[in-house]
Amino acid sequence: MTLQQRRRRAESLAKTEAAAESRPKRKVSRQRYAISVVVLAVVALVYAGFATGHVGNYEVISNSMAPTLLKGDRVLVDQRPHRIATPGDVIVLNDPESSGQLLTKRVAAVEGQKVEIAGDYLVVDGERWAPGELDPIPLSPDRQLRRMTIGKDEVFVVGDNIDNSEDSLVFGPVPAQSVKGKVLFIYWPPARAGRVK
Repeated sequence: MTLQQRRRRAESLAKTEAAAESRPKRKVSRQRYAISVVVLAVVALVYAGFATGHVGNYEVISNSMAPTLLKGDRVLVDQRPHRIATPGDVIVLNDPESSGQLLTKRVAAVEGQKVEIAGDYLVVDGERWAPGELDPIPLSPDRQLRRMTIGKDEVFVVGDNIDNSEDSLVFGPVPAQSVKGKVLFIYWPPARAGRVK
């Protein structure tokens, strides 16, 4: 390589380095960084929940909870031990009529509350019961339920699609220990993904 070629090469390298230094450096925005940290934390918590058995996933097997949950939805469930179901919770529980089957229902009443059917509506403690963010749903006239008080360590569960649901209106209150956990989130299909209310 001649002296002239070496000079040209050195000049070319100097220009390339100068151009690289003059280009603005890419910075990760604070917002993007924060979102990445939050997503990573959520993934870590879900993973830890699965590893400890405190989070489970289930597939909804019927439309008894429509429109909240549809057949085929996949859900994440809080399965922490000693969790107490409260009215309004959407839960997974053992089917009292079929060993090994699981149901998804909403807790309508718990220990000490009074339930009955009055004026074609499910009534809990004198108020028409409404599932989640829906309005009270009238029942078909053939649905019957004598006034009862929910016993110790029992829950009264119904489907949001109350007239098309096998629930406590059919099999009565269920033992609280049959509750597997509270449904938190629909994760599949992606179009329906979101928090369950």
